[in-house]
Parts: sequence; C-alpha cells; structure tokens
Amino acid sequence: MRDLPSLKSLRAFEAAARNGSLTAAANELCIGQGAISHQIRILEDNLGLSVFIRKQHGVELTPEGALLFASCNRAFDDLEGVVQHIRPRNTQKILRVKVGPFFSMKLIAPRISAFLSENPGLQIHLSHLETNTPATGTADVIIDYCLHPPPARFSQRLLRERLVPVCGSSIWQAQAGKHDLLSGNRLHYRGLQEWQSWIASSGLRLPPSRQDLIFDDQHIILEAVKEGQGVALIDRTMVEYELRSGQVRLVHDHFYEPNETYQFVCQEELFRTKPVTKSFLGWLLQEIDDRQRRYAEIAAAAGSSR
Repeated sequence: MRDLPSLKSLRAFEAAARNGSLTAAANELCIGQGAISHQIRILEDNLGLSVFIRKQHGVELTPEGALLFASCNRAFDDLEGVVQHIRPRNTQKILRVKVGPFFSMKLIAPRISAFLSENPGLQIHLSHLETNTPATGTADVIIDYCLHPPPARFSQRLLRERLVPVCGSSIWQAQAGKHDLLSGNRLHYRGLQEWQSWIASSGLRLPPSRQDLIFDDQHIILEAVKEGQGVALIDRTMVEYELRSGQVRLVHDHFYEPNETYQFVCQEELFRTKPVTKSFLGWLLQEIDDRQRRYAEIAAAAGSSR
C-alpha cells in the first residue's frame, strides 16, 4: 500500500497552488472554498508541515509546498495524457457548458441547432453557473461574466455589453417624452452602479428616479420591462427579438460599456485536445459578430432616415 495523502487533497492542493488562490481553485473544481480549505488542512496534517503561506490576497507556496507542487504537476499531466489516450472517442462528442441562463436563452438557444447540424452526433449539456450536482458533470467550458478571467486557463472575451435604456410599449405610448421615461421608475440589475454610470456618461441632467427596483435575475427585469414596470439598461444584443417585435422600445441610443465582460473559459489542455471546444468558441464569436453587424446596419439606416 502506497503511503500517500488522499487524491482529493492533492487535487485541491494542485489547483490552489496553480491558481495562487483558494477561491480560484474552488471555482475551478466547482466546490466551495471551505471544502478546498478542509482538504488543504487534511494534506498538511498528513505531511506534518505547511504547504502554503496564507496572504491577504491569495496563498504562496512554502519551499516544501513548491517541491510537492512540481511533483503533482508532473503526475497529473502524465495521468491526464493517459486518460485522454484511453478514453473512448465518443466522449469527444459531449460538450458540457456552464453559463448564465440569460446569456444561454438570448445568445445560445435561438440558433444552437445550426451548430449541432454542423457537428453530427454532438451532445451539448447546458447548465446554470450555480448548479453543482453530480448529474451536470464537470464543465468543459464556463461562460462567465467577470472583470478578470481565472489565471492559468484559456480565456477569450465573447462580449462586452453596450447597455441601452429600454421600456415596454405601453409606457412608451403613455409618457410625454424620453426625459420623463428616464426619470421614472428605473429597474436595476443587482445594484445602482450601472444606471449611475450611464447617466454620468450620457451628459443628461436627470433627477432621481421615482422608484428604484433592484433584481438579481435578468429574466425578471426583461419581463418587468415588457409589462410596463419601468426602464432598464440591457445590452442590445440580448433584446434583439423584443425590439424587432415591438415588445420593448429603445428610450435613448446612448450606451454604457461596463468593465466586466462575458468570457469563454476552459482548461488549456482541453482546448488543445477537444476540437469541438474550439468549434463552439468560433460559432459563438460568429453569432455575436453577426448580431452586432445587424445592429450597426439598423442604426445607420435609422440615422439616415431622420
């Protein structure tokens, strides 16, 4: 019997050492930070020494930890190579994607059948970013809305939002003008910052809103907009159908770009060895580019008709 720490604790240690952060390791392994800390304690108790120096913004390897990390890195690389070699080929036809439901509904679901028709036999498993059940499996790809993508992983920016104010058709027709709409009930996603930044960058002099409604779900915000409950800031890419069908109206064409972006994130090795991962990224980028090109054409046509 080999005298080794548990594989679970070594895996948690390797992820934390590679990322330099317990939080980043927890996100990568789709478990809580407390579980990562627990596994590190088990490892250190087994070894009888510390492998990390805890700092305010992450962790740093001790000399003994650095030796262990180098060995773990080689061992896991060898193990991953063997697994990829012996794994049945049909696993290359499964792509597990964790993504926020609003992005999935607005940018993936409407045209995903076109991508599947180009990749016969492929299964795409879409699950919510916060889902963490055995049935979902380990995600191949995470589409995350963040300021900085996780270190030591492949990442590609998909979309930087251009937030514009939109309202439902009913209050569009009832209000006297855009200024009244923008000064009415404002709907917010998670906080007031985006509206404050939009107003500041627009140069408009607007009084405080009559009501501020804050939601943590973009689906609910869009439904509230359509039902005439107020004006919300939503990316143009996400409300293409509602604008074309007249369910919502563009209140003002000034847009604000948050610093956070939607990022396509996966393991470097997976991106190299699983071709469908690269194909899916290419398809997403093309879909987003096509939508933005259509918006530019529509905006140009609207401007020339004034």
